[in-house]
Amino acid sequence: MARTGQAGMEHWRRAVRWRFVAIFAVALVGGLVGGLTRGTLADLPSGWTSAGTAASPTRVTPWFSKLATCVGIPARVSDVAPTKVNSPDFTSDDRVDAVEDSVSVYPSAAQAQAEYAALASSKTTGCMNRVASSALQKNMQQEAGSSTTVGVVSFAGLHAAAAALHLTGFTVTIPIARGGRVLMVTSTQVDFVSRALLHQVTFNGYGTAFPAPLEAQLLATVEARH
Repeated sequence: MARTGQAGMEHWRRAVRWRFVAIFAVALVGGLVGGLTRGTLADLPSGWTSAGTAASPTRVTPWFSKLATCVGIPARVSDVAPTKVNSPDFTSDDRVDAVEDSVSVYPSAAQAQAEYAALASSKTTGCMNRVASSALQKNMQQEAGSSTTVGVVSFAGLHAAAAALHLTGFTVTIPIARGGRVLMVTSTQVDFVSRALLHQVTFNGYGTAFPAPLEAQLLATVEARH
């Protein structure tokens, strides 16, 4: 019975993981920001796997209108649609942690820097909580069905020390309950700019936070390549 319950929970974790990745990308900002990506399994601990080949490059504006208006981003910044390249999704052997590497290519270094400044605005995280939180929660609830309860989605900025390292981003936390159990999904997006490239690394944890030492190691590896 215990083994059956564990298998059921693992199935739920996988379902939540893929549902979260898909809805987060579409419902939050249409793919917020994000060879240009050169992450490989060699950068990760033994046992990690790749979800397969990366998606084809896309061009999409990183901001939806309500969020851009709330933050106060001018159209000359929010309307730019960079070319975005994504790595495959890399997942730990226990299916608890995942990471993705993305790069958005802007027409100029000045435009990439303007995008970074918008992400780093003191208003951005608060506006995400005001205009994106409820929409993301609603969409996830609709997708999850009546047997699952999606709790309040909350956004928090990175630690203050990140700014000194020329990093910005946020962490989104989503509590998901089913069958008397609660799975806490966390996703931390870290962004930095290099010339005309805005680089994004996303660390996902399903039931536990992504390991901080591995996060620091992978960020250092990515930054060293740019």
